[in-house]
Parts: sequence; C-alpha cells; structure tokens
Amino acid sequence: MEKFADLEVHLPDGTIRGIKMEYQNKSIRAYRGIPFGKAPLGKLRFQIADLIVDTTDGKVRGSEVIYQNKSIYAFRGIPFAKPPLGNLRFQAPVPAEPWEGVLDSNNTAVCCIQLDGPSTLTNQTVNTTTQLLQQSEDCLHINVFTPNVNNTELLPVMFAIYGGGFKAGCATDAVLVPYKLVNEGVIVVMANYRLGVFGWLSTGDNVILGNAGFKDQLLALKWVQKNIEQFGGDPKKVTIFGESAGGISIGTHIVNKKSAGLYRAAICQSGCTLFKIELASQDNPKQIAYNLAKFIDPTISERNTTTQIKDFLQSQSVDVLSQAFLADPQTGPIIEVEDSDAYVTEVAFPLLESGNFNQVPLIIGTTSAEGLMWYEDWSALEATALKYDTNILSLIPYDLIPLDGVDLNKVANIIKETYVGNSGSFSKSLAAVIEYDSDTMFVTSALKQAELQSKYTPVYFYEFSYEGIVSIFHIKVEGTEGNVMHTEDNYYIYPFLILPSTKEDSLTGDKLVRLWTNFAKTLNPTPDQSDPLLNVTWPQVSPMDIQYLDIGKTLDIKRGRRAKEFAMWNETYYTYGKQPFIGF
Repeated sequence: MEKFADLEVHLPDGTIRGIKMEYQNKSIRAYRGIPFGKAPLGKLRFQIADLIVDTTDGKVRGSEVIYQNKSIYAFRGIPFAKPPLGNLRFQAPVPAEPWEGVLDSNNTAVCCIQLDGPSTLTNQTVNTTTQLLQQSEDCLHINVFTPNVNNTELLPVMFAIYGGGFKAGCATDAVLVPYKLVNEGVIVVMANYRLGVFGWLSTGDNVILGNAGFKDQLLALKWVQKNIEQFGGDPKKVTIFGESAGGISIGTHIVNKKSAGLYRAAICQSGCTLFKIELASQDNPKQIAYNLAKFIDPTISERNTTTQIKDFLQSQSVDVLSQAFLADPQTGPIIEVEDSDAYVTEVAFPLLESGNFNQVPLIIGTTSAEGLMWYEDWSALEATALKYDTNILSLIPYDLIPLDGVDLNKVANIIKETYVGNSGSFSKSLAAVIEYDSDTMFVTSALKQAELQSKYTPVYFYEFSYEGIVSIFHIKVEGTEGNVMHTEDNYYIYPFLILPSTKEDSLTGDKLVRLWTNFAKTLNPTPDQSDPLLNVTWPQVSPMDIQYLDIGKTLDIKRGRRAKEFAMWNETYYTYGKQPFIGF
C-alpha cells in the first residue's frame, strides 16, 4: 500500500517529493520519474492548433507536436466506447455516444486502472515530461498521431496494442512515444483496453463472459475503420502490432474471425497466438469470481447465483475491487462459453494448423534472453535453478497435458538433458535457467507459430539481440545466447522522453522503426535493396527453414534459432501431449 508523504529531497536540479510505501511491514520511500538527462528527441514542443476533424461521433480538435523539426498532429482522449461503469462494468464495450460541439485534445492522458502489483495506487497521478497521467475506470479512449490530416494520398496506419501482463499499460505518448514511427510517414493509433479484474473477470457463463479487454481492442479497431480516413489514414492499410500482452492480443486477433477485415498485417513482439500462459489461464473462472466476492464479503457462498455475484461486484468501488484482485490476481484471458457476444471460444492451435485464421503477413520474434525479466538478482536465479534440480517435474510446462500412461519423469529427463546434459545441473549452469525460461515462455511458441503460419502467409522472424543503454539495468548471465531481456526492444521503437541514449542506440531504433514502418507500408520490411540504413534483405520463413533477422549492432540473416531445443519441444509435445494443444 502506498501513501503520499510530505517527504522532500533537495537535488542540484530541484526539489522532489517522494512516496512512502508500506511493504511486508517495512517502509520504503520511492522517488520515481526523476529526469537525469535531457530528452533525446531534439526539439519537442506542444501547442494547440486550430485543427478540427470530424469523426462519426463528433468533432475533435488536435494539438501539434514538433519532433525532430517535423510537425505531428495529436488527437488524444477520443472516446470510442461508453464509460464502462455501473452495469457496463465487466461487460463488452458499447460504442460511444455522439457529443455536441468540439472535443478538445489536451495534455491529460487517462489510463485504465493499473493492477500490476502490491504498489498499485488506483487514484495515483503521475507527472511526466509532457502530460498528466491519471487512472480511471472511464478510460476507453483512443489516440491518433498523424504527420498530416490533409494528405493527398492516404497513409498506412499502425494500430499499437500495449503490453503489461494484462494488468498494466497505457495508450499514451507519455508512456509509448510514437513520434519516430510517425516521422516515417505512417499514422499511429493507440487505444486503451481494460486491465486486471476490470478487463478479464468471468463467471464462466454468459452473465460475465470475460475477455472484455479483447472486446475493447476489437471495438477500437472498428472505430479506426469508420474514422481514420478523416485523419489522413487508409482504412485498407492497417497493421496491428504489440509487445508482450500486446503481442498475445495481436495473436488472438489473428485467429479470430470477428477481427477479419479490420487489418491487413500483424507484428507480434515477444508474445503470440500460441503463448502458453495467458489463454486458458483460468481453469475455473467461476470459482475465481466467487473467491473475489468472498474476499470482499465472507458471507457470500456458492448458493449465490452468478447474476448476484455480478451485481455485487458491480456495486463495489474501484479501490475495493483492486485490493481484492491484488490479494489473488488470477483473472486473465480465457476460453469463453459459446455466445453471440463471446470473442474467444476455442483454442488457437488447430486454427493456425489448419489455416482457419485471418491470413495476413506477419512479423514475429523475441529478444535474445526473454527470461532475464524474472531475475532482479542472483539469489532469485539460484533459487529457480535449485527448484529445477530438486523437482524435475517442474520442467514440464503446464500446457503440455500428457497422454494417459505417460511416464512424466521420462519426459522431464528429456527436457533436462536438452538444457544441461545427462549429468549436468541447472545450479551449475545458470545460463540454462535463462534459456529454458526464455524458450518455454516465448521462443518456442513464436517459432511454432512462424512454422505453422508460413504455410499460408508471408512470415518474417527476428531476434532482437542489441545490447544498449537499457541492458545495463539488469543482471547478465554468462553463457546465454544473448542478454536482452523481455520488453527491451520497445525502448527503441518508442524512445522514452527521459531515457538517455548513445548514437548506436539511436541508430538501432532507426533501423527497427524503418523495418516496422516499411512492413506497414508495403507488407515487406526490406523492400528497397538500396536503403543504406538497413542494407539487408529479410527472407521469409518457410516451414522447413526458419531463417531470421538478427537485430543486433548489425542486421544479419541467420537460420536455426534454438534449433536443438525447438526440435526437442516439437517431438515432446507431439509424442507425449494431448491434442489440441492449448499452447506451445
């Protein structure tokens, strides 16, 4: 629990006020967001422009951002749905009501309620370089960033879905700075979607179906189709992209027919259709909903109907619900019951395997050491290594549901041998812990999706291995394939306002942004062989030959990413696992 404290510290550059946090009966004082370098963005300013655009719901006024001596027009906080309050809480979003007059774009960014850990403060206001961030349940807003609303030719559109484990994240340029992308001649759209209990609660029936967050994304994509032309964008040239939970969301839209026709290409970064943890993460969503209600009111029991549970939870305050969720944060995307309003009703693997998905070109990949994200220090890494050594069955991923009669110890030993050998141990090879965690959470599922989808559509696979300024903030484990952990690639696509960088960092960001925007424009990340910035031709994946682009200090074509491990996982799932697989 956090408490604002009248606690000031005087620094050479000014005075800052801290926050007092009570954690495990100890006080911690936190000072967040202290600028330690100038924004690496060149000239940057905001001004209100006499720029009004008509949407289907009403007029909006934009503001001008000057970034690297170019104008970008920002339209923030446009409602695309009714506020999901009262009896709309936990339900699918309803399109926004039209408004009178002109809706002013301003420098207030509203984020959905963040539910990402014990330090969450639901009414927190955060000062950033450019905006005031506020958290609210009334958050279903969309933001549009365009280089010009009066284009002679409509521009490609990139629709960004943020990550954050489905518990955190925000569609604002105070967090995800899209200006580098926009300066490459595309329009960037970002939309909020509900998080935590507000976005993913389900009663396991059609009272609260679940997956409201996916349905928020779907409605925002439909809004783009209706409105983006007024901002200078081409509704026929929409690319959806996202990282982590954003990548999983993209993967879900790929296999969902309700999203068909709303985009023409997709980019999955460190999260994909076959990501093994999130979908089907709630084996019993009804019980989770009841447990949440019981935490608030212990007199509630299974004698209460799901409608009563819904009504009770809809009557609770944001703070009460948030505290109950944080006590047992299990809500997440699920397989819904059949209903006309349901969005996810079947597992994805057979859809990809059979070609029964939205067949669009895809960029997909991971960082070089995704698994580093779980280890802030050596003690945590050593504890995991010990667990793997002493409880060998813990190496079997939960989504590998064994066939009847399978010897689980045999399966676990096959896995262990692949990573540390017959007589080895994870405790003596900490790098193997990182490689195992990276593979089982991110790499294997991405490779499998690339293999399956490449039978039907163009697929481009990558590994982001560039170690820049961001990489100094986490431990490095010798012997790993790389040292770039989960989320690091995002810092180069969205250069954060207070993050210093080297020329090499900036150049890497320029390359990554060029690849992504080329794809949005032409469906080919390297269409111009004479482009001196890239100087590479990125080959497509084939099912039998997964060539990939290694994005490091240079851009290099390689093949066989994690080939030995991927072969083992393929054989293990198909030999010992029940189908259809719920992940990979």
